[in-house]
Amino acid sequence: MKKIVTGLAVLFSLLMTVIVVRTLLYTDTEASESNIPAVDVSLDADPVVRRLSQAIQFPTISHGGNAFDAEAFAAFNHFLLESFPRVYSQLKVQQINDYSLLMEWQGKDDKLQPILLMSHMDVVPVIPGTEASWTWPPFEGKVADGYIWGRGTVDDKSGVLGILEATEKLLAEGYQPERSVFLAFGHDEEIGGQKGAVTIASLLKERGLRFEYVLDEGGVVTKGVVPGIEGLVAVIGPGEKGYLSLKLTAKGGGGHSSQPPSETAIGRLANALSRLEEEPFPINLQYTADFIQQLGAEVPFEQRMLFANRWLFEPFADGLVPDVPALMAGMRTTTAPTMLSGSVKDNVLPLNPSAVVNFRILPGETVETVTARVREVIDDDSITLEHYGFGSNPSRVSPTDSFGYQQLERSIHEVIADPSLRVAPRIVIAATDARHFDALTDSSYRFLGVTLGPKELKGIHGTDERVSVDSYLQAVKIYYQLIRNSTGKS
Repeated sequence: MKKIVTGLAVLFSLLMTVIVVRTLLYTDTEASESNIPAVDVSLDADPVVRRLSQAIQFPTISHGGNAFDAEAFAAFNHFLLESFPRVYSQLKVQQINDYSLLMEWQGKDDKLQPILLMSHMDVVPVIPGTEASWTWPPFEGKVADGYIWGRGTVDDKSGVLGILEATEKLLAEGYQPERSVFLAFGHDEEIGGQKGAVTIASLLKERGLRFEYVLDEGGVVTKGVVPGIEGLVAVIGPGEKGYLSLKLTAKGGGGHSSQPPSETAIGRLANALSRLEEEPFPINLQYTADFIQQLGAEVPFEQRMLFANRWLFEPFADGLVPDVPALMAGMRTTTAPTMLSGSVKDNVLPLNPSAVVNFRILPGETVETVTARVREVIDDDSITLEHYGFGSNPSRVSPTDSFGYQQLERSIHEVIADPSLRVAPRIVIAATDARHFDALTDSSYRFLGVTLGPKELKGIHGTDERVSVDSYLQAVKIYYQLIRNSTGKS
């Protein structure tokens, strides 16, 4: 027995040594230490800020269905035409399905694959009745307290205007790119992108085009967001999660609420939702591991230990990973009940109460596998499932050693001269138009160069959406440097 105990102690000691050594070595030294010199990009700040403020004043809302304000989109298109005269006169501009835009800046060398920069014009609605909760009206575009306020300041008119500002500036300087630059701005990203990005991708495919890389919205520069990290973290999305909403409907007999059955339709529906929340999808550490490794020693030791030793800890990750929504979202397919529908009156039993549950699908799962698992977990044949709205599988995950990623990382460091800055890849937890272009490139990334803290992040699709003036100017400069770095002579 003594020998067994001694042997176990030795094995345990060896195991702990392996865990500690792997943790200490779990850092990418090159990624965590940048020697890229800063570059001074001069901007005439006032008109740049004013144009974004004006852009917010166009309520280009994607409601879905037939609720579409054509007048707002037409007016916004005209605003862009007037605001960026060089872009419209020197680039080939094509209007797609009335409101989306595809622009081509011809490069000098046809042998080089072009790049594609993207953003979208449409914004989500403001929840009716919440307008009074905004510090400034959501479509006023107010510039105050160092911020530009309003719906679309982050998602995603800062991308549209930022790309155009950078392009206009380069044209004014007489810059001529070696490789061609394409710009694409969809008008229906928030409802799936079928008339915007999907159509644009189809047209580009018909032309036989392939891109060196594609860049869309998604990642940002974060401050005070990554647990345990005090400095800036620029998060580049090499891929994105899939999207699926399922409508669950429970069949009931209706009738008067004074004579309810022992099990109501709403009760069965509630049980189904409860089971889905009680049995979440398993944690997968794979798509956060590179993110943690590139942050290196900045990450608290216990967090690095978990990811450095996935082979040991992943089966127990549910009990080890902090229950922080922003952290969990990158590690599993998420389950979020979002809509409920019951009876028309408080004393009437509903015939067919329903709920909509939204899933953001981690790579490795598909729309089909998620639907099958939901059926299995609910385990109730009296509840029907049907797809609600659009759905999409996770995108391909692009490499981080590509030309596109390297130029983006370089451009970020050149503009943000902050020694605390770290650049790292992480799967984007939301859906973007970039997924529609997977067939046109091997390298697709998601990044908008604004800096956001916890308060600013809450404003995306929420109340008081805003971007700081300095942060927006930073984004314009990153786009400017990125175009130069990607299309200049090597």
